[in-house]
Amino acid sequence: MPFDAIISSSGILVCLVGLVHVVIAYRQTTRSAEPDPERVKRFVESAPPIPGHLLYAHQDQCPEARPSRAQEAEPAEKDSKDHEAPR
Repeated sequence: MPFDAIISSSGILVCLVGLVHVVIAYRQTTRSAEPDPERVKRFVESAPPIPGHLLYAHQDQCPEARPSRAQEAEPAEKDSKDHEAPR
């Protein structure tokens, strides 16, 4: 019986130590996860252009396809104040 208690206690201790290591590693990774706007800008600028056959493939197959979100958003920008919450 004492041997079983030693095995169980050491197993619990190992799990607790592992949990502490995981928490420490998680905290260190979340600090460095903030995006750098300059790096994002360079990444977007360096991306290759999207081929035209991929941009309009769905609209060619389905003429009643909805316009893209960017096309839908353009008219709403004019009167965007109508949708603001009161202050």
